[in-house]
Amino acid sequence: MIDPRTVMLAIPCYDGKVMSETAGALQSCQGLFAAVSMPTECSHVSLVRNIIAGQFLASTFEWLVCVDSDIAFHRRDLEILLEPCDTSVAYLEDASEGSSRCGAQHPRPTRTTLALTVDGQPGGRIDYAQKMLGAADVLVCAEYSFKNDALAPVRLGMGFVRIHRSVFETLQQLKHDGGPTVEVQRHCMERLKEARAASDVTADTLATLKAVDELLASVEDKAGTARLWQTTHKGRLYTDFYPSGPILSQFVPTAEWKGEDHGFFTLCMLAGIIPRIETRTRLMHIGRKGYPYLGPDVGGGQ
Repeated sequence: MIDPRTVMLAIPCYDGKVMSETAGALQSCQGLFAAVSMPTECSHVSLVRNIIAGQFLASTFEWLVCVDSDIAFHRRDLEILLEPCDTSVAYLEDASEGSSRCGAQHPRPTRTTLALTVDGQPGGRIDYAQKMLGAADVLVCAEYSFKNDALAPVRLGMGFVRIHRSVFETLQQLKHDGGPTVEVQRHCMERLKEARAASDVTADTLATLKAVDELLASVEDKAGTARLWQTTHKGRLYTDFYPSGPILSQFVPTAEWKGEDHGFFTLCMLAGIIPRIETRTRLMHIGRKGYPYLGPDVGGGQ
């Protein structure tokens, strides 16, 4: 199991309220995490998640577990989330490894090597003295149901997620590949070049060409600059790990409107980070009633 002393659990809670089921789950999961953060000072979901990320990166913890205040879970669910790797799932191997891709389910998650604890049976005491080095998936995302009676699964949501510190550090390293921020069509550019080279250029054409030259001279090349934005809040600098809405198109030009959770996983995709999609947990999404997640083959299916 992931060493609980390296785990920080965070619940964004802008209205200061937590569902009683969620509070009860925290009580039942004592010993599986070392600290809890429940920021209440901000109702902007992207900003509060960035505040949590900033707190985490400023700490000495290695893992961040994010749980929404309307998610009910059991101790076993958190134990599954904290399992280093899901060894029961067949992942796609690299072609260089010579493994067959037949019957495989998911690409192999991005992993890191770190110290783990060897514990006993579920619910038993954790033996912190026993340690081993092993691989662990750096990003684990558990599915849960939308708040509808179809029980369609939420995929790549932030309701129950485990994130290694290296994920945020990798996203901070993302750079623009280069090229101008304003793109022009090649055939239009060729026509302008031909007009400039023509011997019978009129005064109006020269004025137009001058305006075009000034426009092209103003184009900024962002090659090598940071891809993620930064912002200040209450005198502190934060990196935007959770872009949302139409601004996501600044990273992926064909992107539609997305929530902050999809924005985060889009950045992970750009950085080459493959998450583990956890379907063994059985979370409850609390709304007007409880909406259970019954597995990948129930509800919307998979």
